[in-house]
Amino acid sequence: MQKSKKRYIWYGLVGIIILAVAYWGFNFLKGTSLLKKTNTYYVYYDRIEGLNSSSAVTVNGYKIGQVADITFMPDNDCQLLITLEVTNEFLLPEQTIARIYSMDLMGSKGIELIFGANKKFHQPNDTLIGEVEQSLKDQVSVQMLPLKNQAEELMKEIEKAITIISYIFNEETRDNLEKSFASIKTTMAYIEHSAFSLDTMLVQESGKISRILSNVESITYNLRNNHEQISNIINNLSTFSDTLIALNVSQTIIQANQALTDFNAIIEKVNNGEGTFGQLLQDDKLAKQLENASENLDKLLEDLRLNPKKYVNFSLMNIGRTVNVSDDSELSRRDRKVLEKQKRKDEKNRKKNLKREQDKEEEIKSETQDTESSDISNAEIQFMIQIRAANSKIEKTSDELQGFSDIVELKISGRYKYYIYPHNEASQTSYYLEMARQDFPDAFPVAFADKMPISYSYGVGLLAEKGK
Repeated sequence: MQKSKKRYIWYGLVGIIILAVAYWGFNFLKGTSLLKKTNTYYVYYDRIEGLNSSSAVTVNGYKIGQVADITFMPDNDCQLLITLEVTNEFLLPEQTIARIYSMDLMGSKGIELIFGANKKFHQPNDTLIGEVEQSLKDQVSVQMLPLKNQAEELMKEIEKAITIISYIFNEETRDNLEKSFASIKTTMAYIEHSAFSLDTMLVQESGKISRILSNVESITYNLRNNHEQISNIINNLSTFSDTLIALNVSQTIIQANQALTDFNAIIEKVNNGEGTFGQLLQDDKLAKQLENASENLDKLLEDLRLNPKKYVNFSLMNIGRTVNVSDDSELSRRDRKVLEKQKRKDEKNRKKNLKREQDKEEEIKSETQDTESSDISNAEIQFMIQIRAANSKIEKTSDELQGFSDIVELKISGRYKYYIYPHNEASQTSYYLEMARQDFPDAFPVAFADKMPISYSYGVGLLAEKGK
């Protein structure tokens, strides 16, 4: 019987211990310390921004307590009563503010105590002043509101500027600008060519220019060093003029008239064929002889240019035959055949080049037949020089285009064509064609009507009709 009582007593003690440990563990999980003494304070809030029971109460980031309880009070304008437990080691001055704030970036809430400057202290169970920190959304709104207003004003100004630009750059203005840019491009091409020519001339004539400047410098140097002599010369001229005034001018004029009379007599004898000079002027035999000599000298110089080996020969062997330029009647039969063969070859090359130009002209006509058949009498005519045509696109930086930077590329009938030197006057075409053929021997001119390709001859005809 006594053993069973001891057992029940033991069970009771174990139960009490378990309840005590459970109570202590529950309060420990809530953050309540059973060993420290605390003071209780109350705060009223309209909203608590996610504050929870057991949230920390801090001063300058140091935890001195926690939220013990949150009570919703519907009868008191739906306010929330927060119960704070603060360690009794800290006394709270009057006018202390309990502000709800964000403790970390995750949004965890806590209460920060901002002590007042009053030297009197709150008593336990007093009510503190409640305050809620401004949320991140409110802060951003406050910061962004001025920017929003400025952005709206800026958008209004941009809208006004776009309206003004649209009004100024209408269709007519765009056409005028396009024509102006085309004219500027042509002008820049002229200027570039002029600058290149001037640079070439300066390079070629730099020696002469240097000599001219040296001579000018020498002249100025001599003038500076001979200043006294020049002054003497001027003085002498002044004295000479005084002497002329003092001379008998009438006697001088009489002598001059006599000299003119004698000269007229000599001229009359020359006209009559008297004397050697008169015979030279009256007889054309000498003039014919001089003319024949000049012709023979031209033949000799031409023969010397074309056949230098006839006069100067540095070779021990003479392979082949050279036809010398002279009178056709003096040529042998073999030389005459060689000369005729040369002429036929030159004529064949000339016809070949002519046929190539005609084929290119026909190719352009076939490609632009529809354009030329339409009414383009009022179209703007422009000329360019075609330098290349290919089935695939050619890079403008390739060596095939000789480094030209202002090349116009057009795709016509499935082929890529490349043009240079745009100009509006047909009289300028031969000049640009000669320049282009220095780098592109197969270059030829092409005309455009409102940027549509037509044959050059048809474009020249249209430009001539406009000129009438």
